[in-house]
Amino acid sequence: MMEVRVVLYFFISLALICFHLYKADHLSDAFTYFYPFASNPLLIFTVFFLVTFYLRKRLITHIDSLKEQLSTQTEGINRVLQSSSFLISRLRAVRDEDGNITNLMVEKINNAFESAFKRNLYEVQEQEAEYVFDLIFKGIFDVNQIVLYNKKRITEFHAKNLDKWYKVHVINPLYNVYYLIFEDITKTKKEIAELEANKRRYKVLLEAIPDIFFVIDKDGIYEDFVIKESDLFKIEDSNIIGSSIFSAGFPDKMAQKIYSCIQHCIKNNSIESIEYSLNTPNGTFMFEMRLAKLNANAVISVARDITKRKTAEFGLEKALTKAEESDRLKSAFLANLSHEIRTPMNIITNFTRMLADESLDGMERLQLTDDITQNGQQLLNMIDNTIHLAKIETENIPVNNTFCKVNSILRDIYNSYFSNLPDTKDIRIRLNSDVATPEFGFLTDPDLLKEVVTILVDNAIKYTKSGQVTFGFEMIRNDFIKFFVSDTGIGIPEDDYEHIFSRFYRVQNQINQSTSGSGIGLPIAQHYVTLLGGELQFDSKINKGSNFWFTLPFKEGRGYMKIVS
Repeated sequence: MMEVRVVLYFFISLALICFHLYKADHLSDAFTYFYPFASNPLLIFTVFFLVTFYLRKRLITHIDSLKEQLSTQTEGINRVLQSSSFLISRLRAVRDEDGNITNLMVEKINNAFESAFKRNLYEVQEQEAEYVFDLIFKGIFDVNQIVLYNKKRITEFHAKNLDKWYKVHVINPLYNVYYLIFEDITKTKKEIAELEANKRRYKVLLEAIPDIFFVIDKDGIYEDFVIKESDLFKIEDSNIIGSSIFSAGFPDKMAQKIYSCIQHCIKNNSIESIEYSLNTPNGTFMFEMRLAKLNANAVISVARDITKRKTAEFGLEKALTKAEESDRLKSAFLANLSHEIRTPMNIITNFTRMLADESLDGMERLQLTDDITQNGQQLLNMIDNTIHLAKIETENIPVNNTFCKVNSILRDIYNSYFSNLPDTKDIRIRLNSDVATPEFGFLTDPDLLKEVVTILVDNAIKYTKSGQVTFGFEMIRNDFIKFFVSDTGIGIPEDDYEHIFSRFYRVQNQINQSTSGSGIGLPIAQHYVTLLGGELQFDSKINKGSNFWFTLPFKEGRGYMKIVS
């Protein structure tokens, strides 16, 4: 139909030219008037038309050929896509007036897609892609995100409802056409997971072997090595292979010793052992190296980390020394305990017998009675401390937390010591209460608290020749209560700080040499403070005195009213 119109246009145009020539009175001269003849309008138009018609005919023929090729290729591509083992769907983009994609529609799916997802073409064709894929993957796969917003053209995801892994390829061959190609990679994922599991399993097995293997030639050059992955070593092959034992970080004497062992091992086919230490970024470690002949030119070196073993050996030696010291102190304690018990018992027995003498006057009888009472109290303290120590050893000390009136307890301790201060010493005892209210108190074990303060006050009086012993408490905000005992006594040498809470340990000084004691008072006090929820601390200076303190939580406190001015 188009060709008929073109020919009709030619004849009409030709007739129109003739009409113009006729009007110009040149129609008869059409073939004689124009010179050269090539300028004749009829000829020019006819030639132009024929050339144009030929080019048009050729172009149409070429277009038809290209259409046939395109059709053949499209048909071939469709056959390939339809028969492909990949799961393929073709989507059509719906755009608004501004060219923005408003929706994606499913145009076609291949056989593999239908078989894998149990969906027929007629069920999904011209359906919204989001709706179709939500049905298939139960909301796991966001088609709009994958196609429109994801810059990556390949995406992996796990379809939980199908228990499969897929790799999605997005192809955009035409302006409004998208292809989604689903590649089932479940088998690959499972193989990778199995390989990873095997890798972890073999890695665990290798790391369970605590040895490092080296191959060293007779000249001391590292030829190969096997080392487990750890934070202890970060060694590259290029850093170790080809280097020498003399440049590996060993001291010169150690490197020379290793070299001698290598020569001796190759020569005598023997096994040599060397222990050495190695500095690493994580500290110093101990190793045991065993060398065995590999061939005539090399040995195999097996290095084992023996740091823990050596540490354990050192720890056992230290523990043995400590145990021996503990046994010595315990023996000294038992011997001293025998003396400590026998001395007051002898005094009590003898003075009791002397009381029967009728010749004694009242003052002498009173003096004997006071001595008997004092030695009896000393004996009771010794027995009480021994019982406390036994309870600590058996972990049989109950903590009975009740409301404790602090001032009452401290006042009882003050009264018991104030009236019994030795006349041979110029000592004053002072009680400092941060809150003087009689009802002031908090929740704790009053018996353990009283025992701790008593032990500390008794020690302060014992080791103070003259001066003052001060004890009491002070509040730390509303959260804690701090108990303290300070004195102006002989102090504690710094060398004895670490042993001061050791059982049966007594500081070597003039007072301890001339007085009795068991060396278990401070350990008992420390243990009781720990049970109460605190920590016993101290500071001391020689000939200036000592200060002991501990802080307890102020639980359920009452009567807290402090006058500040």
